[in-house]
Amino acid sequence: MRTMSLMGVRSTTPDSGLVAVLMEEGGPGMLAVPVGARDGLLLSTPEWSRRPTWAPFLAACVDAFGSSVLRVVLDVDDDGGLCCTAVLDADTPTLSTSVPCTPSDGLILASALSVPLLATGALLRLRGIDLGEEELQHRLQQWRRALDDAAAEDAASAPGS
Repeated sequence: MRTMSLMGVRSTTPDSGLVAVLMEEGGPGMLAVPVGARDGLLLSTPEWSRRPTWAPFLAACVDAFGSSVLRVVLDVDDDGGLCCTAVLDADTPTLSTSVPCTPSDGLILASALSVPLLATGALLRLRGIDLGEEELQHRLQQWRRALDDAAAEDAASAPGS
């Protein structure tokens, strides 16, 4: 498993959705995880000024049962779809439980509780983005231009401009 870091939240295409961009720590792996608007706002807020109330509540409930959230693992299911689990640990080292959650909830949970966010090798092989591909480099340049154009339009339409 590889440790991942949240790099930011980006729009895939105008008005159609958001993805959280994750990068492998110390490696070339990159993932785009679809997130909803609310989750995208939470993940893109630098100081967690609007912390989700459910994450500390969940951690307190898990703690009340003598366990803790150890890590969040992103993976693929048997059909190649993105899936996620929160791994809990009890007082006994041999006891470990994986609790399914949505990938976006897993990202928020990992950030809110400061637990490691991991991606399996299978996920990186099937859904990862290879930054070395020439076609991808071209697409990234197009996305960068689209983001720059959108930022310029936002700045021009902002009140007081």
